[in-house]
This record gives sequence, C-alpha cells and structure tokens, in this order.
Amino acid sequence: MHGMKLRFLALILIGTSHCTLANSLSKIAIDIGHSTASPGAISARGKSEFEFNVALARVLRQMLMSHQIDSFLIGEDGKMLDLKQRTAKADADSASLFLSIHHDSAQAKYLKQWRWQDKELSYADNFSGFSLFVSRQNPQLEKSLECARMIGKALKQFGFNPSSHHAEPISGENRQWADKDFGVYYYDELIVLKTAKIPAVLVEAGVIVNRDEEQNLQKDSTKNRIASAITQGVTSCMELE
Repeated sequence: MHGMKLRFLALILIGTSHCTLANSLSKIAIDIGHSTASPGAISARGKSEFEFNVALARVLRQMLMSHQIDSFLIGEDGKMLDLKQRTAKADADSASLFLSIHHDSAQAKYLKQWRWQDKELSYADNFSGFSLFVSRQNPQLEKSLECARMIGKALKQFGFNPSSHHAEPISGENRQWADKDFGVYYYDELIVLKTAKIPAVLVEAGVIVNRDEEQNLQKDSTKNRIASAITQGVTSCMELE
C-alpha cells in the first residue's frame, strides 16, 4: 500500500511538472485595444472602452500568472497608435498567442439617447454578450480558430452568452460565423489579427452600451470570471501543442 501511494504521488508530480513546463513554454501577448487618443466605444455612462480594456487586461494577466502562464501587456500606457507595432511587439517578445482585449458597442442606428449626470449619452440595451474574432489572413488560422473556440466554450461554462449581432446582414456588421455555438466570427481585415505571425484572437468581452451589462462588466467578480474563462480556454488551447 505504501508503494502504491508513492507511485501515485510520483504520477501527480510528473503531471504537475509537465503542465508547468508546457505553461512555461507559452507566452501570451495581451493587447489592450485602443489608446488614449483613440479610446474606442463610449459606454452608456460615458466611460471609454480603453478604460474597460485596461482594467480587464490587468486582471487577465494576474490570472494567467497565477496559473504559471507567462504573459505581458501591449499598449498599457495608451500611447501605441500603430496597430502593426502591437503584433511586432508580440513577435519580438516571442509570444506564442496574441489576445486582443476589447469591449463592444452597437451600430449607430440602434443607439438611443438618455441623460446621465447631466450628460447626453447613447445606449442600446437590446445588445449583450461576448464575441470572438479570427482572421483567415492569419498564417496560423486553424490554431487561432481552435483557441477562439476554447475561449468561447469556457466563457459559456462560466455563465456568459455569445452575441449574434455581428452576423446581422447590415452595413458595418454582416460577419461570417466561424463557430456560432461559441460566438466566433471571421473578421479577415482586422490589422492585429492578420499581421500577427502567431495565432491571434480578438475578444469582445461584453457590450458597454448596454446599461446593465456596462455596470456588470465593471465588477471585480465579473472581470475575474471573464479572466478565469479566458485562462481556461488558453490553457486548453496551449495543451494541444
């Protein structure tokens, strides 16, 4: 019996060391979408998308680190305007996966007006959920798609729902599904996706023009759940190597 316990412990240690080694060989580039000069979407209460992106990216990096997955942030200071510099940075730092963190809006035709703290702002409460994007011009499309699927699967397991509004056949949308079940779309011309030499996924974590979702996305508990889901997806994706 004592010998069996020793063998069991040895198997656990071997498995743990293998997982740690696999994680140490993976380095995730976390691209923070937009910048201070080009802040992206404006939330229903007037907060810039860039602020949402920074906050989630920092939580995600901590979550990855807690799982012994190396990662680094791109664009944290808000000064990186050239999108090709972002993928060049990922390549220069030997990243194995490029994740671009964003938060979503809706087409102008759907936006309504309301007043918040004496400001006239836009909202669209009928849109919600996450979306994931990959580019068919990325040289590692199959791996990009597999990582996107696994992230989408994990987000659903953590209680989040994919958004379908990017597939609507209207100007500005009309994106082709790559995997409808897991909220993955093709967006071939996105610079950070098509210029990355490594697998690349853009994550729209939620819709910040939705007044309820905007507030939920700012909760620490929600950011932690999203980061946990992305980490789970990334871990599964990297283990496919």
